[in-house]
Amino acid sequence: METARLITLCREGDESAVETLVSMYQKSTYRLALSILEDPFEAEEAAQDALLAALGALDSYRGDASFNTWLHAITVNICRSRLRKRQTWDRLKNTIQTIFRTGGETPPPPEEVAIHNESEAALWRAVHALDEKHRLPVILRYYHDRSITEIAQILNVNEGTIHSRLSIARDRLHSLLEGKLL
Repeated sequence: METARLITLCREGDESAVETLVSMYQKSTYRLALSILEDPFEAEEAAQDALLAALGALDSYRGDASFNTWLHAITVNICRSRLRKRQTWDRLKNTIQTIFRTGGETPPPPEEVAIHNESEAALWRAVHALDEKHRLPVILRYYHDRSITEIAQILNVNEGTIHSRLSIARDRLHSLLEGKLL
C-alpha cells in the first residue's frame, strides 16, 4: 500500500494501517538510530520513541518532504537528545567524582570497571535521595544541561537560590557518597 494512503488511514484511526506503517519504517529507523547512538538497546528505544512521536504528530505532516525524510528528522532529533543526556550524565559523574579526588590521582585501571559501574549506580541513588528542591536543580543542571538562568525560570526562583541549592546539593552528595565512588 502507498505511504500517502497509509498516512490517511492512520489519521483516521485505522489500527492495521498504523501497524503496517510502523512495520514499513521500523528497520530503517532503527538502523539510523543505531548508526548515531552506537548502542543496540538505546537505538531500539530511540526508534520506538521516533515512531511513536511521528504517529502522534501525523496531523502536522504536510508532505513537503517524503515521509521517510520526515521520520528520519524526528529520529535524528531524538538521538541528539539522547546523546546530550548521555554527555550531561557524564558531566555530572565527573563533577561529583572530582569532589572526591585529591590532586594527582590517576583514573582507575581497567580491572576496576565493575567498581565504576557500582559507583555510577550509587551516584544516581544519591541524587534521587536528595529532597526535591535540591534534586531538581542537580538534574536540570547536570542531566539536562540547563543554565542557571533557565533553571531559575523553570523552578520560578531567583538565580542566587539556584546557586545556593546546587552548592548544598553538592555538599549533601559528598556526604552521601563519601567513600563509595573512589
